[in-house]
Amino acid sequence: MSRQITVIDRSGPMDTDAVRTVLRDLVETSRDGVGRRCWAVLGELAGPGGEPDDGDAVRAAENARAVEHDRVGRFLVRLAVDYVVSVGTTRVVRALHQGAVMEGSWGDEARLVDDPAAAVQMLLEDLADGDVVLLAGGGGTGRDDLSLVAQSLLDSDRYTVTFGATSG
Repeated sequence: MSRQITVIDRSGPMDTDAVRTVLRDLVETSRDGVGRRCWAVLGELAGPGGEPDDGDAVRAAENARAVEHDRVGRFLVRLAVDYVVSVGTTRVVRALHQGAVMEGSWGDEARLVDDPAAAVQMLLEDLADGDVVLLAGGGGTGRDDLSLVAQSLLDSDRYTVTFGATSG
């Protein structure tokens, strides 16, 4: 018998402000039913403004993006998201994961995986009936494409997937 899960697919480029909105929606959606757990599967998020063109500005922008990702990780914990999965190997994705850990997620509540394939493998093992999964961020193409996670869950015979909507 397959388990029913809800997937909110906002994969692809998304900035940190927009992701905060969809995270609130995730928590609200998951709290609609008893025993529903919420999962935030996040890739690298876009930074504000354009790309700087000189070395010092590039470093400053990268530092600012890392700080913003750390803030999102902390925000996830404050919202009481049950599981945070940070997908990628970049410095800013590690900052997202570290923010969640530093704010109080521990054990398997905060996980860091290298790519969408690793996220799929972990989700296939750990999702339970009624869980709500948000996919947000990521590059939208190639190795960082989190839409591959949604497609893999849809293709799995373990789950009946319902796609949820957000206001973001």
